[in-house]
Amino acid sequence: MNRNLVLVIAVAFTGLGLFDTLPSKAQVTHKDSLATNIRFSPDQLKAFEGFFQSSQNKDMVVQFIASDTALNAKLLWNNGEVHLIPESQWGFVSREGGDEGPIHLVFHKDSVGGVNQVDVSGNGVWNRVKDYKPVVKKEMAHTPAQLVPFQGVYELREDPTRLIQFSVRENNLVLKQVSDGNEIFFVPEADLTFFSKAQPNFSLDFSKDKEGNITQVVAFKRDVWIKQNKPSLTPAILKSYEGKYRSQNDPDNEIRIIATDSNLVVRQLWDKKDRVLQPLTNIYFNAPDRSFPLVIVLDEGKVVQVVLQTGNVFNKVP
Repeated sequence: MNRNLVLVIAVAFTGLGLFDTLPSKAQVTHKDSLATNIRFSPDQLKAFEGFFQSSQNKDMVVQFIASDTALNAKLLWNNGEVHLIPESQWGFVSREGGDEGPIHLVFHKDSVGGVNQVDVSGNGVWNRVKDYKPVVKKEMAHTPAQLVPFQGVYELREDPTRLIQFSVRENNLVLKQVSDGNEIFFVPEADLTFFSKAQPNFSLDFSKDKEGNITQVVAFKRDVWIKQNKPSLTPAILKSYEGKYRSQNDPDNEIRIIATDSNLVVRQLWDKKDRVLQPLTNIYFNAPDRSFPLVIVLDEGKVVQVVLQTGNVFNKVP
């Protein structure tokens, strides 16, 4: 798994990221995926139109819409779009892609010749939904005080370097991605179930222990995030984080981490600017205004990297 905290929008249908989303049209177009001699008429493309639901996650529905020369996929869980061009009689490839490249889809037909399924590379079969009706969710009456117990830092069960943070703003529960600062606002549908008004199919299901404390959240009915306890850092642990770190992408940029009694100071060696960061977990630090997230990356108990702000990786200098 990528330790560089790729948390935002993941490759289409692959489930690598937090929200299990397809790439939006803002992502890089892969020119090599456009080299195809297959051409469909608008009428041929219309045969693929319709609503299709993931067999792995019922909250995920995609709508395929034909244009003059391509097939557009509208992602109903996040309002994203993917543009598809034919590469075979029943197959399509996306113009957009992510770290894993473009997405390949193969449609299937039923016994009477109608398109009834689509097989998406890396994410299983999606089934056509007849008479699809948009999801309608109702916000439960609540106060900001009722949202406070859900606040805190949560780490992905499969990767402790991947973190999200919940806070209360006005009468919303705000999810912030530590990797890039992106935020999504949620409201409760029930005592432990939340949804996004902007993306109603994006659900959060929290759990409590016997004492009534929030312990975890399941995002999108699949990704499990464990709520973290308050940090328990000794001076010796903080001291072990000290050292010089060099940017993975730009070796001319270096930082030095200095431990104080209870915080870390990040000194940018190119301009000598210091930032004092407070611990929110044993490996996650941030400035008081939450503007400078830092994650300590450990390998067999030893610090090997730190990740600053929007996925900027710095390797420890021996």
